[in-house]
Amino acid sequence: MLCQSSIDFYEEKGKTGLKDAEGNTVIPANYDQLGWTKGFSFPVNDVIGYKQGAWGLISVKNKVITPPLYYSLEAQHKNLIVASIKSKYSNELFYGVISSKGHVVVDFKYHSLTPLHDLIIVSVRRKGKSYYGLLDQQGKELLATDFANISYFKEGLFVFTTSSQRKGIIHKSGTIKVEATLDSIAPVSESYTLIFKSGKIGAIDSAGTVLHKPLYKKIVDRQTVKPFKQYQIIDASHESLHDFYCDSILEISSDLLAIVRNDYFEILNVDFDPIFRGEALNHLSAYRKNVIFKTNDKYQIIKYNGEPVYAPGFDTLLFDESYMYGLFEGQWSIFNKFGSSLSKLRFDSLLTGSNNLIPVKRMGYWGYIDHSGKMAISAKFDEAGVFVGNIAQVNYLGSRRIINQFGEFIGEPNYDRIKIEKVNTALVTKRGRTDLINYRGEVLFQTYNQLSPNFFGYLETTAEGHKGLVSHLGEIILYPEYDSISEPMNRRYAVVQQADKVGLINFKGFWVLPLSKETQEICHVNDGFISIKRNGQYGFVDFGQRLLIANRYEKTKPFTSGLAAVKLNGKWGFIDKKEHLLIQPTYTEVTPFKNGIALVSRVGKLGAIDAEERQKIKIEFDTIQTTTHDFLLVKKEGKMGLFNQAGQQLLQPSYTDIRPTMDDHFIVERRGLSGLIDPTGRYSIPLRYYSIREISHGRYICLETDPKAEE
Repeated sequence: MLCQSSIDFYEEKGKTGLKDAEGNTVIPANYDQLGWTKGFSFPVNDVIGYKQGAWGLISVKNKVITPPLYYSLEAQHKNLIVASIKSKYSNELFYGVISSKGHVVVDFKYHSLTPLHDLIIVSVRRKGKSYYGLLDQQGKELLATDFANISYFKEGLFVFTTSSQRKGIIHKSGTIKVEATLDSIAPVSESYTLIFKSGKIGAIDSAGTVLHKPLYKKIVDRQTVKPFKQYQIIDASHESLHDFYCDSILEISSDLLAIVRNDYFEILNVDFDPIFRGEALNHLSAYRKNVIFKTNDKYQIIKYNGEPVYAPGFDTLLFDESYMYGLFEGQWSIFNKFGSSLSKLRFDSLLTGSNNLIPVKRMGYWGYIDHSGKMAISAKFDEAGVFVGNIAQVNYLGSRRIINQFGEFIGEPNYDRIKIEKVNTALVTKRGRTDLINYRGEVLFQTYNQLSPNFFGYLETTAEGHKGLVSHLGEIILYPEYDSISEPMNRRYAVVQQADKVGLINFKGFWVLPLSKETQEICHVNDGFISIKRNGQYGFVDFGQRLLIANRYEKTKPFTSGLAAVKLNGKWGFIDKKEHLLIQPTYTEVTPFKNGIALVSRVGKLGAIDAEERQKIKIEFDTIQTTTHDFLLVKKEGKMGLFNQAGQQLLQPSYTDIRPTMDDHFIVERRGLSGLIDPTGRYSIPLRYYSIREISHGRYICLETDPKAEE
């Protein structure tokens, strides 16, 4: 075998040959070039490449081993000679490997071929993408050409990556050390390497043998690991639905959960199947049938099936009742509640909250698109407002105007001020006069006084401060001649005061109680009884102004369940509708009866009584709080207990916390442990978990790991 120092290239008549160290011609100068396409040029295993139009292989004894068949020849690794040929149908090159004897070791079917650490990484092209495989030096396939990447790792180990960016590890012998389930691989020392899978960490040794499966929060060293917290998803009957080992579980909606492990998160559907995976989570929420999250300063929207709405993400997101609005590179896009794009158009700016057409800005002007994404009103306005009903405020050629849903102007041009706060009506001001107009531009009411929205319609206020009422349709309910008009009482009535007279009207402006100097105050209306104050005392009249209960009380509360609380001599008791004093005034405070009981207090302590003044809840508690389903949470000396709606005790006051759930159960805590109580006071989930959180109707996240143990 010749070495580099024992050969010499020479040229003759423009051709190249080869001589030995003594100057003897070894290969005559018959070739365009001797050597290799690139890299070093001396022979390998007594063979060398020659070029005669194309490349072939020749021995240093001038024996042609192969004809000039190849587009390139590269002696890269021991006995391996990488060659390429051109496709018959294009200029595309296909690579293979031949031996020094010219035998094909690896077929010519690869888009690329790279010998590396005793193996060969090859690739093929499919649908414009490269897929990689791994061969040994004899051409045996160790990994099929199905991978997005293959690279050398260390000490005979290679890393292969799938198209979904999952990584595995293979030894040069062909043994798969770790299947392609990993997110990443990170060397720590010569003795071991960390492997990461869905936020969980494991370790392998230098030979690729698994020391610890990727199940842990942290690998401290080769022998020591730190586990995750253990959670269970449990239903109200204590049936376990799923176990999780993670840092935390976040509730997105009743159908979706996020599992967080280290810097990694998974979004799971109602069957606990993952629909999305990501990293660096710093925002998470839901909108209709979409999940909103933020990673790496970009907001993402994915549908409930895991499909991204817009892969590049958004710089800003806005929402209203019907749509999502995403800003990317200075342009806005609009999506419906299902995550589908409303329009192919992009907008410079837009407004949310319109209940009809959507205001959008394009090329410096505002217009409106409809629910199909088409420009319903062309972009021609300097400014635009949202539609309230069928009308919207715009600025056109410097003039404040109102348009309808067809883009037609209504009302007068150039108002001084426009307010659209009620559906299909607007308050417009011009030269000091305020008009109430409808969606056709018709004037419903005119005044030089101030108009402001009110439950009954509009409150009219004069310069002197006198009040009146105008309906939504512009009908006068009360002329502006009163000192005050109260907020609605029971959504039907308002108290009106004029000088030293007080009266009561209904929502149509009819006087229920005419203005009277005798009436000093009107407190409440309920069950046909109107509580009024006369001569400094309280009593009740009916809608015909007939005195039902004499004004003899210091204060009253509404009738409920046929009883009303009344105050005498600084204490509260209860009367019926015939003014029988059924419960003597001995309480410092009371509530109206509900579910047959009333809460009462005496000497700073709280309890509950029934209509016969029997103590349903002893008057010994510091606080009593009513839940949404009328259960009663009590607290005594810092401990909590529970009573039902009828005042029956379900739990003694021995708990540090009691929280109602959506399904009339209660999460309870005592001595650092949590459980779940059903509406009868029985444990449906035992008091054994370190925390319990409700995630949806009848489903709970239960923490089994002691948080103190992690410390």
